[in-house]
Amino acid sequence: MCFWGVTALLIYGAGLVLGAVWPAIRTLPSTLILFAMGGACVINYARNRTLHCVITAPVFLLAAVVMALSEARIWHVSDALLWGFVLVAVAIAFLIEWRTVGSRPHAADA
Repeated sequence: MCFWGVTALLIYGAGLVLGAVWPAIRTLPSTLILFAMGGACVINYARNRTLHCVITAPVFLLAAVVMALSEARIWHVSDALLWGFVLVAVAIAFLIEWRTVGSRPHAADA
């Protein structure tokens, strides 16, 4: 979790720096957050092979695209609805991982 958090903060910080060069990025704050979380999931999966990141990475990245279209006023999507969807998807991903990883025998038990 710590690795994912640091990675998300680094990606978010890079987006803020990019916003200094490309001011249009500053109008998409929720998009930047979702993109940072999705990117952190991709990197976390590549490093740690966590099951929930397989599910949450596409959710975060798809939500980032939808949020970008919403913040650019191309689509009208309720922010609360989109964030609610993301929250439910993340909860389901952690439940799936908890159920599958928790049912595997540990090496110390063998």
